[in-house]
Amino acid sequence: MKKKILFVIRELAGGGAERALSNITMNFPDDWEIDLLMNNRDFIEFPYRGNLLSLDIPEPGSRKSVVHQIWAIIKRIWYLRRLKRENQYDACISFLDSSNISNVLSGNKYCKTIISMRLSMTSEKSGLLYRISAVPLMKLVYNHANKIVAVSKEIEQVAKVRFHIPDKQITTIVNGYDVTKIMAQAQKKPENAITFDGKRLIVTVGRLDSQKGQWHLIRAFAEVAEKEPDAVLCVIGSGDCESYLKKLIRLNNLEKQVFLLGYSKNPFWYDAQAEIFVLPSMYEGFPNSLAEAVCCGVPCIATDFHSGAREILAPDMDIMGAQITEITEAAYGLLTPLCSGTMYKGTEPLEVEERKLAEAILILLRDEEKMQYYREQSRKRREMLGIQAVVRDWIRVIEEE
Repeated sequence: MKKKILFVIRELAGGGAERALSNITMNFPDDWEIDLLMNNRDFIEFPYRGNLLSLDIPEPGSRKSVVHQIWAIIKRIWYLRRLKRENQYDACISFLDSSNISNVLSGNKYCKTIISMRLSMTSEKSGLLYRISAVPLMKLVYNHANKIVAVSKEIEQVAKVRFHIPDKQITTIVNGYDVTKIMAQAQKKPENAITFDGKRLIVTVGRLDSQKGQWHLIRAFAEVAEKEPDAVLCVIGSGDCESYLKKLIRLNNLEKQVFLLGYSKNPFWYDAQAEIFVLPSMYEGFPNSLAEAVCCGVPCIATDFHSGAREILAPDMDIMGAQITEITEAAYGLLTPLCSGTMYKGTEPLEVEERKLAEAILILLRDEEKMQYYREQSRKRREMLGIQAVVRDWIRVIEEE
């Protein structure tokens, strides 16, 4: 009998979980039949393989509404119960919290329920509403899944402690990457792309929101620009913080050195042009943009947000150890102390962590030998992040008793 699997996610656009699921479906063996359940058919930016099923939930402009969220979960539960009963799946695998809750509550009578945990719960910056509402619900529901797959070892360890999950019920499978495809795309210049000939390009990629901390990087870059006038910073992504970041750029007189380029379907080209990639996030699960920059062979700097950063750049560090307070030159990149998350109004003095972020950028810009070393380390690390090994891990989880 042909093996059959159902994936569940809100949409296939924009985020890291969505890109990760795209990579998984595109690289699953051909002898597996795949169904993919989404809220609607309008939000697809990433390629996928399989039969697309839709809940026909309207455009989620109101997705932040609690009522909208509850309605979506209830409709998804009802739909999943019918799908599981009628289609004899080997497993139903869900990505992101609302899909995970629906997957578990729709039952495991007809197939295994497997959920993917993708967001760190240790950070105080992950949002009060999330911590007081979503996390208790997850604690109540997630233990009833057949298997929980964390996207990082830190998330696995925290889930075991906070949700009292037995070792045998949880495992870690990191995101996987089609390295060959990324490297090929890195050679293709996007239409209307801006070039920065003669400049020292620094790149960051991610949604423009409070999780990603781009304002800390912009403030730190103001100090870099004073000392390295040929440096430019490109911020790739779109989101609610765009107007705030534009104001910050203007107040710091950085209009000619900091560029908000919006969302790009091919950020890899910018990564490949960069001398340094920087990820200033407040918290992450397993950050695709950082791993993809590694795949492009660019030297990387990340704040020590624990989940994902250490596993990508410093796999020998204790994932549950105290956050660093000084710049750390790790095996595959530089880690800097986590910034405060304070969204400053304008040109207030830099906080200590922002100064250290600026210092880390200057360390690489001013030391070509060190820059070349970390360029080579990124190339070594990318060989460990291939998608095929990750798909084999998912199949093992599906098939194990």
